[in-house]
Formats: sequence, structure tokens, C-alpha cells
Amino acid sequence: MSDKKIKCTFSNVRHENKPKERNEIIIVQNTLKATEISIEELADALVHGASFRPGVLYGRKADDWKQQQLFGLDFDHNATIEAKYNKAVSLGIVPCFVYTTFSHSESEHKFRMIFCNDTVITDGDYRDKLQATLMGIMEDTDIVCKNRDRLFYGGKGKTVLYSAYESRINAETVIEKYWKEEFIQFIPAKKIKGGKVITVNKEKCAVVKESKPIVDNRNVKAIKEHNADYLREILVHEPIEFETKNEFWDYIYSDLDIAKLIDVDDPRSFCCVLHDDHNPSANIFTTQNGVQKYHCCSENLTLNIKQLIEMLGNFKSEYKAIQFIMDIYNLSIKESQWSIEQRENIDMMISNITLNKFKELCPQADKNIKYAKDTFLMMLSIARNNIYSEKFANNDGEIVFFVSNKRLAEHLDKGNTQKKIDKISKYIKMLIYHDLVRILDDSNIPKELLAKAINHQKCNGQKNHTNFYAIPSWVIQQLRTIEDNGNRWKDKGYRIDGVSFDMFYRTEGFDVAASLYPQYKKKKNENGEIVDRTTTQASDERTMRIAEVILECVQNNGYCTEREVVCILGSHYKYEVTEIQIKRCLNEIMDLYGLKKVKASKTLKEKFSIQLDGYPNIIITNDM
Repeated sequence: MSDKKIKCTFSNVRHENKPKERNEIIIVQNTLKATEISIEELADALVHGASFRPGVLYGRKADDWKQQQLFGLDFDHNATIEAKYNKAVSLGIVPCFVYTTFSHSESEHKFRMIFCNDTVITDGDYRDKLQATLMGIMEDTDIVCKNRDRLFYGGKGKTVLYSAYESRINAETVIEKYWKEEFIQFIPAKKIKGGKVITVNKEKCAVVKESKPIVDNRNVKAIKEHNADYLREILVHEPIEFETKNEFWDYIYSDLDIAKLIDVDDPRSFCCVLHDDHNPSANIFTTQNGVQKYHCCSENLTLNIKQLIEMLGNFKSEYKAIQFIMDIYNLSIKESQWSIEQRENIDMMISNITLNKFKELCPQADKNIKYAKDTFLMMLSIARNNIYSEKFANNDGEIVFFVSNKRLAEHLDKGNTQKKIDKISKYIKMLIYHDLVRILDDSNIPKELLAKAINHQKCNGQKNHTNFYAIPSWVIQQLRTIEDNGNRWKDKGYRIDGVSFDMFYRTEGFDVAASLYPQYKKKKNENGEIVDRTTTQASDERTMRIAEVILECVQNNGYCTEREVVCILGSHYKYEVTEIQIKRCLNEIMDLYGLKKVKASKTLKEKFSIQLDGYPNIIITNDM
């Protein structure tokens, strides 16, 4: 059982039938309290008749709502458990569990589906929008479950259905992907002082009530007038000097208080400062990544602090908007002759790549990295934004920066599937091989940066810390090295799908493989001793079998193709595994047995009676 706890309002008083008598209901109400409980324990309690509210309330009314992580959907009519579960899965919102209610029967399914958000939500309006989105996309839900104080009784089914206790949804993703204006019907009406009900404008997601137009406060007026002096005096922000632009951006997006900037008392609901708003249609919330966002529901706008200032101040220049932020908060970024020089070096590289001048400087390398250029450009951009002071350079005075393969894939908008991340990793190794990028051994990483990386690794339970890289400048000697490495890549017949420690080790030995995989170059042997990494037993076995097949085909037919090897061994090792292993070990096999790979000419096709179309690559002996 998982030890992870979530918080909800829970009563462990259990019933065999739905509580209907007044005294039964009162007992449940009186025993409901904010409780930390594992999802497994909650599910087991509910199928045995317990009760709960998904939200955490310090009272009994919707106004007493404080936070929520669990979300429940109630299905009473026109739905079957299997159909609704399949629908949820197809939408990418897998529930933690499903349970049947007291009135469920095989002829008429009545059940509840429980979801868990990946973070605790403390913004009531944001909670309402997520609940409404879930109800809207799943359809056929009981509309009363939209309320923040909704009480769910358990059931008598005794069995938890479709348990996936670790499953989580992401509110921001669900709302962004599925929200529709018509779902406003599932957002509960609110009450204001005096008991009056606020209705909801179904066309604009704006709360409607009698109100006077908002009058610009002095902070908003100062932003509109670009009055940095006034805001600097009001905000009273201590000066901060950042080492890099990345640190600067992380700070302004996550640490600066939007509510304080525009002087609003209640960030959960206020009149929008961007337009003539007569009704509270705006709120401020924090994303799961810790970024503060300003949201105007009536205009369907979501902005970070920079974008909000740009709109309020009607800035025509992004640079001037950033300078305005730096002025009012007393922020600056360290700048030295070295950092200016490094930025110029990177800008020249980016220019040479994008203007196709790299093709003239290093034609073979340019051809090799054709599909890795986007990855290289992104790494250059990240390096540019991570120009620390000179003390964080390596021994050659190059910029040192770090980035994970997963983050690179996200920046490149490739998604975060393991297949995409692995492809990015292979591209990086190709760039390192060409010496366009350098991966640093721990001994070459500035101590302060390495300490941060190791601490992050431990906190997140990772096997290795994030890789550190450096970008060498394109002086004439370096360009020659890059092109020489490009020619070597071609001569060795390296292919991106085969990129691995195994491929480089088999072809060029330990030193080359270790230089590309510094965190992977050592391992523990059977005696617990730290030794140099070599190839695995499984890889050696596959390589031996591939060599045997190639030699047999060459002996019988005079030639062999990679496709023949895959067909012969594919059913034994799986076709994809065999294809990749050939790419990793073919150079080694050809060197060991005096073979070479050539394009089948007309003469060779006639010599070996090759019936294949075109002029395929074939493996033959060196003396041919």
C-alpha cells in the first residue's frame, strides 16, 4: 500500500444502505472532518459504506471550502461503468478508482468516478472550472456534483473497480485542452453579501451582478504611464543581481507577486484591470510549475507578469517592457567583457547555422547533423541564457550549462515520450562526437554547479545528475576538428539509430565511448569493484550471432545484406533489436573478419547474381 496521503473531508461511519433517516445524516455530517488518507484507504472505506467530500472544508457550506485535490463524478442514468471508464481513458484522464453506489444494479448502473489532480488546488474558481470541464467532457453526470461542498456517500459493492491509485490528472492540461464555454452551466452560482445570488453569463464566463465600474488604482495607472519611479518606491524591492538570464526569468515568473503589483486585495476574484470591467471576472493563480498567471475569464486571457505589463503599458518593444520590470524591481543581470564575448560567439554560431553558412565551413559535418540542427540550435539558445560569470566557465573559458534530455524535448515541442527523449539523446551524442558540443566529466564541472546538480539528483531520486555541456568557439582550428570528425563519422558508417556506448566502444574503443558517456564509463563488477565499462554479455551474444550469419552468407553467396541478417535473426531477437544491434556492431565485425560494405554496382550484381532492385549496399570481403 502507498504511503502517499491526500486531504479530503472524510467520515468513516459506515452504512449498508444510503443514509435517509435524519439522525443517520446528522451522524455523517457531525463526523465529517478534514483528513489525510491514502487513496487506497479511501477507496476501501467507500465501497464499505463510508462517506466523503472531495474538497477540504472547515465548516459545512461551500463558502467554507479551502482546498481540493480529489474530484468526483456521479453517474445515475444512461451510462455504463465500462463505457464511461473507456471514455475517460481515451481522453487521457484515468480515474484513481470507480465504485458503485447504494442504488446500483446490473440493469441500471449507478456509480462514481474519482480523479486525483497532481497538485492541491486552493483557488476556488480554478477548482470550479476543472470540475465543470470534467463534467462537460464525460457527459451524463449528475449536475449536483458541481458544488464545492458536495457530499458523496459510499456504496455496498465491497469491491473497488478499475483501481489505479497512482493515477493523476493535470488541471492546467485538462482545462486548456477541453474547456468549452457551454460548460459554464456546470459552474455553481455564488452568493454575495446580503444573500443575493450571482448568476453566470453563459456567453462570457463572467460573473454578473450590479456593480460600479472599477477605478484604476495608482499602481495600474503607473504601469500605463510607464512611471517606474513611482512603482519602485511603492513596491520597495531589494536589489538583486542574477548570474544568468535563466535565473532572471525564473525569478520574475515565479517570485514576483502579480497581486501586489496591480494592488488587488483578493487575487481569487476582482475586476479585470485590462478592460472596462463592471464585474469581477479576473483572478490570479499559480501553475503546477510555480508560475503566477493573471486570468481574465470574460476575455479568455491568461498572462504571465511580463505579458500583463506589456498589455497594460501598451509596450511596443519587448526589450523596453523587460527594462521596465528590471527598473521597478531593482533587478539586474551580471555582465562582463567575458559574458559579452561569449554571447557574441553563440550569436555568430546561430547565424551561421540559420543562414546555411555552416554548410560552406564544414560540408560533411553539416550533412551529418541535418536532423540534429534543431537540437543544436536549442542547446545554443539555452547556453546563451545561461552565461554565468567567468568563474563558472571550464578550463578553456567556454560557457558551462546544463539541461536534461527531457527538458530539451519539451523546449523543442517534441513531447515527453521516452521514444522522443531517446532520439534527442542520440542527437546530442552526434553533436558531441563532432565536437560541436562538449559533455563534461564531473572533474571539469565548476564545483558550485556540480554541487547543485548532485543535490537535485538526490532530492529527485535520480540515478545520474543532469549532464553539463560546453560550447567551443568556431575558430579555424575548431572548424577543422569538426569537419574531420564529420568525415570520421561517415567513414565509420555511423547511423543515428545505433548511437550508444556499445557502438562507439566496439568501433573506436573505450576512450571514445567514455568521452561521450562520462557518467556511464564506470561500473561495479561481480566483486563490487569499480572498473571500466565494457559491452554487455547480451550484446556480445547478439554480435557473435550476427557475425556468424554474415560470414555464412558471404561464404555461400559471395555477399550479404543487412536485410538478410534481420530476416534470419529477427524472429529470434526481434527485428528492431537485430536492426539496432547491426548498426552498433557492423564496423567491429568488418574490421575483425576483413569485410567491407559497398554499393552493389552493375558488375557486382552480375558477379553475384543479385536479383534485388536498384543498387543496394552489400557486405563483401576486402579483396573483392
